[in-house]
Order: sequence, then structure tokens, then C-alpha cells
Amino acid sequence: MRYLFIITLIITSNQLFAQQQINGQVLDHLSKLPVENAVITYGNQVNITSGTGKFSFSRNASAQMIKIKKLGYEDYELNLNNNFKDVVVLLKSTVFSLDDVTIYSKRDYLKDSLQMREDFAKVFAYEAPTIKDVLVKKGLRYPTFGSNLVSNSTSSILSFDVLKTIGLLNKNQSSISKLKKVQLKDEETNYINNRFSPEKINAITKLEDDLLQSFIDRYRPSSAEIRKMNDYEILMYVKKSYAEFVKTNKD
Repeated sequence: MRYLFIITLIITSNQLFAQQQINGQVLDHLSKLPVENAVITYGNQVNITSGTGKFSFSRNASAQMIKIKKLGYEDYELNLNNNFKDVVVLLKSTVFSLDDVTIYSKRDYLKDSLQMREDFAKVFAYEAPTIKDVLVKKGLRYPTFGSNLVSNSTSSILSFDVLKTIGLLNKNQSSISKLKKVQLKDEETNYINNRFSPEKINAITKLEDDLLQSFIDRYRPSSAEIRKMNDYEILMYVKKSYAEFVKTNKD
């Protein structure tokens, strides 16, 4: 009779244990806002948190751990330790450490050059006045005494255009002239960048990031030099320079 009572008590306890409900809620560690669609695993049971971050399970006597997973958050494990009260879980966001990435924009040099020429057509067409521009022939619209006499002096044939003379004296200070020089300089720079580009050098040498930039700074040819090279000669120049670059860095 005693043994029967004990067996009945155990069965009843297990039934009561099994009927107990585990209720919980998953929140963000910082904002304290509900975390939706977190995957909750408890024994063989799997549940997903609702829009309010809540979940529930029927108590399993053989399971003590609740595992919680959510993309963008650290995995979390909760040991129930016979605690049947409602549980609140605070998930911490995952911190991603990203390496520095150097991004090189790929430009269409020819298109850019033509566009710049179009945008600054007046600037590129500008020519600074020369000594020929300031000398003009004397007109005989208003004849003067002795105008029919021949003279060996150039003053009898030519005169100075005052406004153009001022322009000649100030031509180095002309804003248009300066702008033209800047635009031509930019065009030369873009030409070099197009033919001695980071993408081409990377494809040949496999250099990246700071080493790639250091190589470009050291071996970048001038406009006059690179205009004398065809594509094959540039390839050989890069290979030769790379061998020297590697040797220098090792030393």
C-alpha cells in the first residue's frame, strides 16, 4: 500500500510538472524594445517570439536550458534552475569589426575630358593677347597734313591699341588664363590617372591599400613620360618598378 502511494505521488507530480507553463519575453539590451522573430529552443520544442517579444513553452522535466538566437544579436542561453516564474531575456547586439576598404571610383577618362572641354569651351579657346594684337594699322579716314609723304618711321604705319596693350601687360594675371592653366593641368592629371590607374597596377602587382598608394606615389610617371609609352611599355614599367619596390621595402 505504501509503495502504491509513492508511485501515485510520483505520477501526479510529473503530471503537475508537465502542466506548468514557461512564459518569457525577449527585449533589446539597450532600447528595451521587444525583439520579434527570435528563435527559442527548449528541449525538442522550438518557438518564435511574437511582435511583443513574448514566447511560452510547456515545462519539460528533462530540459533545463532555453537557447535563444536572433540575427544581429549574440546567442543567449538561459538555465531555468527550477525557476518557474516568467523570464525576461535581454539580448545584446552583435558588434561587427570591419577591415578598412579602399574604394577607387572608375571614371571614363575620354568622356570626362570631352565633357570638360564642352563645359569650358570658352576657357580652352582663350588666347592671351600678343604684341601682334596690340599693333594696328593707321587708317587714313581722317587725312592729316603730310599724310601723303613717305616716312621711314613705323609710327606712320602702325599705332598701339591701348586697351589691348593693357591686356598684354596683365595677361599673366588674367583669371581666364589662370583657369585655363588649371583645367589643362587637371586634364593631364586625369590622363595619367587613366593610364596609370590603381586597378591596372593592382591587377599586375596585387598590391592593395597603403602599399598600392605608396607604389603609385613613388613611380607615377609624368604626362610627358606616359605619353611616350604604349600599353605594353606601361606594363613592363610597372613590373620593373614593382621589383624595385619590393626590394626597397625588404631592405
